[in-house]
Amino acid sequence: MHFKKRHDFKHKKFKNPPIIEAIFELRWNIRENGEPLIKLIDKKFKFFPGRFFDRIKKKYPEVEVLPNSTIPDDLNEFLPRFRFRTQQNSYPLIQIGPGVITINFDKNFTQELFFNTCMDVLNVLFEILPNIVLNEVILHYIDGFKFDYEKENAFDYLEESLSTHFRFNLDLFENSKIKSLPVKFHLESNFHVEEPPGYFMCQFRSGRKRLDKEKIIVMDTIFRSFGKNLPEIEKLDDWLYDADNIIHNWFLKMIDKIKYKYE
Repeated sequence: MHFKKRHDFKHKKFKNPPIIEAIFELRWNIRENGEPLIKLIDKKFKFFPGRFFDRIKKKYPEVEVLPNSTIPDDLNEFLPRFRFRTQQNSYPLIQIGPGVITINFDKNFTQELFFNTCMDVLNVLFEILPNIVLNEVILHYIDGFKFDYEKENAFDYLEESLSTHFRFNLDLFENSKIKSLPVKFHLESNFHVEEPPGYFMCQFRSGRKRLDKEKIIVMDTIFRSFGKNLPEIEKLDDWLYDADNIIHNWFLKMIDKIKYKYE
């Protein structure tokens, strides 16, 4: 099995997009015959990191051992243990752990580069572990919008700028000594998707940038398929392509009123 690269992306490109990070995550079953939690898991993992690194080290020579490596195996399911980069603190990065692999990009990427990098990594994964059984596939975009939610009303911003309406009736605050300005929030909605089968999630939360700690509204858009909705392994490329289009089209509609800021 070999996943091919694609060059037919027509996504709208922005000069200064609000993207913080894009993540593709694949999980596979590691508990033999559905044994309980107390049973030893993923006996093959002890050999996987070395074999994986041997195949990617020319492009990703920088290795980081994560704190999760000290957690016992039976408590470490789907938690990355190792991180690989081209150089220290750079993107893209690849993470692996028992039953999980992720490919992460920061804002300096294109959909084509992201997709084709994912295909390269999957080709290596399935060369080493050809018989894994999928557990879940996830595509996760994280965007950040500059906004001081401690001084202005975030719900006003969501309504006026991001096509999202959410409010508490003002009479709830009358005679309550509770101020109506939300200084911290986390709003989440999930929707079933017919094709490809799965679930789409959009959430907004208060947050800060990693470096300068500037206040932002964080928007997570996530597409997940698991259980009966899982794609066949040989169709993972189609799944990623279609899931990416769903999220991108939602994003374009969501930011339509403020897209001029990023063009």
